[in-house]
Amino acid sequence: MESNLIIFDQPVLYAEGLSKLLSQTKILDNIQVCSCYLNLQHFLESENIDLLMFSSNIMMLSEIYQSVDEIKQKNPNLKIIIIGNDYDVTSIRKLFNKGITAYLDKGSSFDEFIDCVQALLAGNVFLCTQAKEKMISFVSNGKTLEVTQTKDSLTKRETEILVLICDGLSSKDIAEKLFISINTVETHRKKILTKLNVKNSVGIVKYALENNIIE
Repeated sequence: MESNLIIFDQPVLYAEGLSKLLSQTKILDNIQVCSCYLNLQHFLESENIDLLMFSSNIMMLSEIYQSVDEIKQKNPNLKIIIIGNDYDVTSIRKLFNKGITAYLDKGSSFDEFIDCVQALLAGNVFLCTQAKEKMISFVSNGKTLEVTQTKDSLTKRETEILVLICDGLSSKDIAEKLFISINTVETHRKKILTKLNVKNSVGIVKYALENNIIE
């Protein structure tokens, strides 16, 4: 199955440079560059797009919120990567609530971007190291986010797997890391989804952000 990415960013020179670097990795079949929102809407309507990289260079945060809402309503299966401009924890959380699948910060490296793309192609979500560090700092300063109450608390193993899911690891990767079978990982994953009352890995990341358990 082909994998297609749109890079929605400015300046065009930077976006085209990123496109060429990504082409060399051969992990994506088609990469297109777009710098106009109207053109982006046309691409999404007329072509089969899997991934969208949405940069904060091109819009203010409030505009990104609105655009992600609009895009996800029309393209619910589209996986959106946001490249943020040093956004705070609350803003990142809101972006995931809007429906993004991955968050990278402007300080993220190209290698981390590749890790992000591979995680999304494998059906996982991704949160960059820099954003996780902000979460740790947020919590260590005594701040809290609104806590989501769950019917049943997670076990120690389920919490461990939850963190690895937030790291973008696939069930196979988690199984290898924890020395357990893939079937065991899938069983834990299903229990996590049931306990948190969420439908997918995006919901798991939201829960982790809201409950300050990403480390």
